[in-house]
Amino acid sequence: MNSMSRIGKLLDGIAVEWKPLGSVAEYSSSRIDATNLDAGSFVGVDNLVADKGGRVDASYLPNTARLTEYRQGDILIGNIRPYLKKVWRATRSGGCSGDVLAVRILERCRSLVNSNFIYYILSSDEFFAYSMQHAKGAKMPRGDKSAILNYKIPIPCPEDSEKSLEIQAEIVRILDGFTTYTNELTNELTNELTNRK
Repeated sequence: MNSMSRIGKLLDGIAVEWKPLGSVAEYSSSRIDATNLDAGSFVGVDNLVADKGGRVDASYLPNTARLTEYRQGDILIGNIRPYLKKVWRATRSGGCSGDVLAVRILERCRSLVNSNFIYYILSSDEFFAYSMQHAKGAKMPRGDKSAILNYKIPIPCPEDSEKSLEIQAEIVRILDGFTTYTNELTNELTNELTNRK
């Protein structure tokens, strides 16, 4: 079961308003000088790991002077070949290439939306299927930026921002637990298979 299916089950029985992503978030419009970046702060589509694997340090630095700035809490999505499911919630600030979308919660919506909650929605199989459905190009499909901002996301208890954030935080806590458990299980299995070889 993926994160969106789990979110749907966890929201069962709770009042939800479905809003376009663009009503609570935007793409980063701030810029950063490439000279301020290093292998740990630059994010290109090549160092975002497929299948929601986060990121690894860059093996090269950009050759352009200015890049899109991302901030801690932004959600970075690889926009080339969306079927690779490259996504990372930034744990620091830095800069990213033009093939990476930096989704940032709008300032006015931070009291209504938890970026960890949005991360789980944007890392769902449903989101990537939607992105592929609206992608342009055959060989190297690219997500449609305006369609992505139209992707509908659930906002629990939209009339009560405090309760909404509490529900979102609880869902994040539960999904974090699933992720930790799954990672531990994967590591255990990998170690067992390695030992058997």
